[in-house]
Amino acid sequence: MEPRGRKADSDMPPGDPEVLRLIACLQSLIDGQSAIGALAACGPRAIPPLREFLLSGRATSVPQPRVWAVEALALLGAREVLIEYLQTPSRVVDAQIRFAEDAVRNTAGRGLSAWRDNETFDTLLDLCRKRNLPGIVETLAGFERAEAIPSLDRALEDDMCRKAAEDGLRKLGPIAQSALLLSALTPLPDTGEETPSSLCRRRCVLGLLTEIGVERQSWAELRPLLAERDPEMLARLAQMASSVADPCDRAFAAAGLVGVLARLPWFVWKEAEQALAALAPESVPAIRAELSRRLSNPPLVRAGDEVLRMLLRLRV
Repeated sequence: MEPRGRKADSDMPPGDPEVLRLIACLQSLIDGQSAIGALAACGPRAIPPLREFLLSGRATSVPQPRVWAVEALALLGAREVLIEYLQTPSRVVDAQIRFAEDAVRNTAGRGLSAWRDNETFDTLLDLCRKRNLPGIVETLAGFERAEAIPSLDRALEDDMCRKAAEDGLRKLGPIAQSALLLSALTPLPDTGEETPSSLCRRRCVLGLLTEIGVERQSWAELRPLLAERDPEMLARLAQMASSVADPCDRAFAAAGLVGVLARLPWFVWKEAEQALAALAPESVPAIRAELSRRLSNPPLVRAGDEVLRMLLRLRV
């Protein structure tokens, strides 16, 4: 069904009447999405009015009309307009509208994935240096180029961008290993006052290194991290130690992990249990000592002790 038009208001750019009618349709939550293909079918004549709508139009807390305009521009091959929009500083003050406009920017960032040239790559790098957005990080990661590693590493500190950055670094695999080792050893701003976002980054990095794999010489760089007290980091280190560390470090890694099991997040319990099993026989003394301590607790305490249940499964 052809989208129903809406009378153009003061926000509408001048231009081709048919194109203007379709742009007006974008502002209808019922018919707006169906106008995307119709605008793309109009060809290059639709680009100037869409550009005006996107760059000069009024941002609101409902992002769909502007998202659909971006999608139409991407179908029209209007890379320059998408880049111009992304490079234009946002002047939105209202938090709700700013959140909605981020959805538009993410769509524009993902739209650039159609262009796989150096100019687009350099533009994405520059945008990431200014501010991380999931759509831009996803597209940058999709290039699978080593030059993107520093930007992807920084994006690990952003809750919204972390998954896209992890996926990109995972695809780069061994190429990213040296940078990941450095990142794991670099708390920011320093060791004594590390920020929560920096800690999240280092946890992610150790998880990625566990997947990618490290050699024995690389383990020597990571060994100092066994002195950390963060449970998630110690679980990742124990996983790596089980395959590359010497018996002394294996025992140290196991003891450290056993000591923080009570504070371990639920989503790494399985990995921790597998790591302790793989660290045997060096993990046995630490497991037995903690098991003995917990078995001495009153019955009601033992009944609700999840750590005790794990240790009983590992008892040898």
